[in-house]
Amino acid sequence: MFPGLRDKGAAYLQAIADANNFSLDQIQVIGKRVASVTADDLKHKKVNLLMGEPFYYGGEGMLPWQNLRFWNARTLLDPMLSKDVLIVPRKGVLKLCAMSLPDLWRSRCSIKDLEGFDHSVVNETLGACGDLPGEQQGPCLPYYVWQCGHTKKLSKVYSLMDFNFFEPIHSCFGKTKIEFADAGTCHGFALWIDWVLDEKNSTVLSTGPDSRYWKQGVQLLSKPVEVNPADSAVHVEASFDPASGDLTFSSLFS
Repeated sequence: MFPGLRDKGAAYLQAIADANNFSLDQIQVIGKRVASVTADDLKHKKVNLLMGEPFYYGGEGMLPWQNLRFWNARTLLDPMLSKDVLIVPRKGVLKLCAMSLPDLWRSRCSIKDLEGFDHSVVNETLGACGDLPGEQQGPCLPYYVWQCGHTKKLSKVYSLMDFNFFEPIHSCFGKTKIEFADAGTCHGFALWIDWVLDEKNSTVLSTGPDSRYWKQGVQLLSKPVEVNPADSAVHVEASFDPASGDLTFSSLFS
């Protein structure tokens, strides 16, 4: 399969064959997209192992949950999976933490009047997040948090939602209460997915801010909020729509 890779995918399979000392003629490459695979392609055999690296060529600038394309592909293959199929990764866990991001927040502030001209019409096009009027909330945008200037985690990491790949893709909802570990100015939240590879949760691939290899989703607040561990908390909710692949996010400080 290898959508978008082709020659690189073939070279990858050759490397696997060489590393495991077996002939490449023991591997059958199905040159179709998942949606086009039929039982005939599998010689009417059930699949007992489904593996995939949930990162897609050309998707480096995507939000983390847009890599749930893997879950959608698994769902399309559902009629061909055996009852005891082993799926790797087993699930994805949506994680988040509260962040101080002063440099990023200033760089994404909305534009208002410049030299007497109203430029607010471009805010939606440019993805403005900070200092928006009223109750408006800017979009969640993909960033390497480590490249966002001065940053500081203000809370521990929380789990917000699980995506179980042993089930066909479906809508998901999660909520949690974030308590702050440090005082400071909260400018928003970093969100990412941890990919759990095994049943015991002993092998987990994290794509959080501590890694420099993956982008996180950053949801900036319209107005920064001063917080402290003694009396600050924030309730967050998120829902995933499988039809669009979008994640909606909301927060309420108390």
